[in-house]
Amino acid sequence: MKRVYNLDYFSRTSWSLVLLQKNKIIYKSKLPGLKPLILCIKKYSRGMHGATVYDKIIGRAAATLLVHAKVKEVWTPTISREGKRYLAKNGVKLTYKKVIAGVKNREGDGPCPMEKMSLRMTEKDFVEKMLG
Repeated sequence: MKRVYNLDYFSRTSWSLVLLQKNKIIYKSKLPGLKPLILCIKKYSRGMHGATVYDKIIGRAAATLLVHAKVKEVWTPTISREGKRYLAKNGVKLTYKKVIAGVKNREGDGPCPMEKMSLRMTEKDFVEKMLG
């Protein structure tokens, strides 16, 4: 029997990011922050076109990278308002459980530095800085 990958299942796993192409898992990671998404884009950039991505938390920074990678669909338990707006503006299908004001830093006492950077820089400059 083929297991259906969905948001409830993903939310219970320890994976932070999963890339699916035609219902097949291509990449998965347990790393925190943007690192798994950046590594995934660098390794599978063409494989991400039209793919589905599950990510534990999406902010504007992750949304910018996902749009750059040309993913078709994003599933996440938690998304920031800016991340949601950016994905919608760029026609990426989105399924989520909760919207938050913004992604916090690891200490939880301020905004994520990558979020601040993604809002201050042009999309092109941010992608270049993140992907080298």
